[in-house]
Amino acid sequence: MPTDHPPEGALAAYTALAQELYRRAATSYTKIADAIGSDRYTVSAALRGHQHQKPKRLPVDHVVAGLDRELHGEGQLIYLWQVAKAEDAAKEAKLALPEGGLLPILGRTVVATRGVGATDRRQLFEVGGLTAATVLAATGAVSDQIDAARPATFTLTELEAQLVDLNRDLCAVAPSILFPGAFKAWQQVEGMLARRVQLAVAPRLTRLAGQFAAELATVARFGGDSRLGRRFAAIAEEHATAVNDPLLTGRVAGLQSWIAMDAGHWATAADFAAKGRRDAHPGQRARLAAYEALAASAAGAAVQAEEAIVVMRASMRTAIKGDAEWNDAEEDLYTALTAANTVGAGRTAIHHGERAAATFVHDNQGVGLAMLAVATGHLDGDHANPGAASASGIAALDAVADSPNAVVEQRARALHRQLAPWQREGLVQKLGRRVAAV
Repeated sequence: MPTDHPPEGALAAYTALAQELYRRAATSYTKIADAIGSDRYTVSAALRGHQHQKPKRLPVDHVVAGLDRELHGEGQLIYLWQVAKAEDAAKEAKLALPEGGLLPILGRTVVATRGVGATDRRQLFEVGGLTAATVLAATGAVSDQIDAARPATFTLTELEAQLVDLNRDLCAVAPSILFPGAFKAWQQVEGMLARRVQLAVAPRLTRLAGQFAAELATVARFGGDSRLGRRFAAIAEEHATAVNDPLLTGRVAGLQSWIAMDAGHWATAADFAAKGRRDAHPGQRARLAAYEALAASAAGAAVQAEEAIVVMRASMRTAIKGDAEWNDAEEDLYTALTAANTVGAGRTAIHHGERAAATFVHDNQGVGLAMLAVATGHLDGDHANPGAASASGIAALDAVADSPNAVVEQRARALHRQLAPWQREGLVQKLGRRVAAV
């Protein structure tokens, strides 16, 4: 039965093979989930040998069968899972298992290119007069050299899985909780890069280091440390340049745009996003166009903002799904934020902001920013409603109460300053107290 300790016996063989097949397939959890009728959290857990949110339970049979099919396991994953189930049952019955588990006793071996078949191990050595001791002695030194230059596949895959989890929780979990684990993972990857590694592994490590640096830059921003955010963004940019990866390049462009927006450099932020969407992966154009629209509208460049909104909507079909998801809620959010900066577009800001806030899942920051767009919309035109604006601002702070977010808090302060002409109203004062408390 899986425990908090590393997997043993057949389960260890299952997880190692699953991770290796996943790496070779160059796919994503979301693609596999869509193919087998599941979700990416279940797939991620099954690749690690357990059920989602049930770390002591083996994956269910139909998920394993789906993984074996989509990853071209040729029955190997199913067989190892079956042996792991047998070991699990033996442990439940408190039966003593031999050292190494049941796998060696069953007289079968996993052959990478031909599936599972019965094998007489003596045949491996008898041809040519070899012995097991001779083979082990000859391969030992070579294995040591390879291991020194190539990080364990399992370690890399675990780090990549951790990156997926970090990206998922980025806008819904407190930065103080996210940062320590992400920082340690980034240090681990950078430590691997600092050692001599095989050329085939170096790009994967460089990309992973850049991705962790980009996520850390975002976590630092959300935590209110802009200096640290800029530092990690610069590191991510170096790695993106080194590996020439369009996805990482686009991620860095988005970071640079938001860092400039945080500092109030709206025109610069729009330029970063505009250049980024020209150079980045096509799937990131929608997001970068959204950033450009927001920044351009704040800079007073209405025509550029309108054109960017058109690009954002036209790019929805090619937007990346899954780990770097762009969806209807995001589109509504940036439509609302852009409208909030546009005179006469208050109703648009309210409509799209409320719809975004109601649609977001596991994205407290998104809800907070959407409600702030709604708040600003209530102040547009000749019939401003400071009470409704204040209530929306309070709702924005409520959204990030459990996951403090400096971006939302900074914009809530700006909203309160906008409400200065109505400072005697009760809800405006309540918003002021909430802002002062963060």
